[in-house]
Amino acid sequence: MEQEQEQKQEQQQEQERRELDAIWLDAAARLGIPVVRDGDAYVHFDGHRLHIAPPVDLDADDTLGQLILHELCHALVEGPAARHLPDWGLDNTTDRDRGRELSAVRLQAHLTAAYGLRDLLFPTTEVRAFYFALPADALGPDPCARQAAARAAAEPWRGPLHDALARTAHLRALPLHASGFPLSGDAERTCGSCVWRTAGGQCRQAAPRRLQVAASERACTRWEGALDCRACAACCRHAYDSVTISRRDLVRLRHPGLVVDRGRYRELARAGDRCAALAGDDGGPYACTIYDDRPRPCREFEVAGRHCLTARRRVGLCF
Repeated sequence: MEQEQEQKQEQQQEQERRELDAIWLDAAARLGIPVVRDGDAYVHFDGHRLHIAPPVDLDADDTLGQLILHELCHALVEGPAARHLPDWGLDNTTDRDRGRELSAVRLQAHLTAAYGLRDLLFPTTEVRAFYFALPADALGPDPCARQAAARAAAEPWRGPLHDALARTAHLRALPLHASGFPLSGDAERTCGSCVWRTAGGQCRQAAPRRLQVAASERACTRWEGALDCRACAACCRHAYDSVTISRRDLVRLRHPGLVVDRGRYRELARAGDRCAALAGDDGGPYACTIYDDRPRPCREFEVAGRHCLTARRRVGLCF
């Protein structure tokens, strides 16, 4: 009887492994990165196909899902220019690109945390300790990881990644919040302390957006506490690319050098992909150099409102 139970358990685990493999093979295929199982290398991207060793050659705690996800994180960190370069343009024989490797690890932790999967889809190499030591804000001050997170939150990446992570969470049978996201691992976090719950009790992270959640309800993995604009500034960076200025805005008179006349309208000047009035390096802290004279659209921008959530997703702070 005991032997039959063990066999049944092994068969169930094998079935779950196959389903997990299928989820991530599908995600890679949707992103135009077919996966080949062969013995040429442990993991190798040849510029077109991702080669992963067959199960017999992998470590016992390796999963195809985490290996594919990790390579996708490398692709996101290196960006479009490396899309067809062998191994995403990285040198795997020396420590030259060690920093880039850690950026990919940060991104992997950031993405998996949003679905309660940080302890499942983790790297199994020597960077494992670094991965598990990362704080809740896994991206930290790493500009490469943050840029990669912004790419991950935009198409064509977001759809396949979201679907694969959500399907993995479902396969793992994680307890779910009413929003559909897995419950937070911190039982002390409640919807009432989450910044994305409106005063009327609606969850801005959920779909449909009119979902009502009780303040006492245990929060999901998308929980965030009070936001600090100085640590974010998503709305002033590349989330939005234009702030119009009206005739009444004091910035026209007090900061004429920051006003761009487009003929039919005026807008704040840009410095690259951010507002020219924004001070602070990538990763913050940020500050508005014309805060007291900022134009009306900036004054009316609601912290933790719908557009704030959109901005944070566009720069990769949310997924």
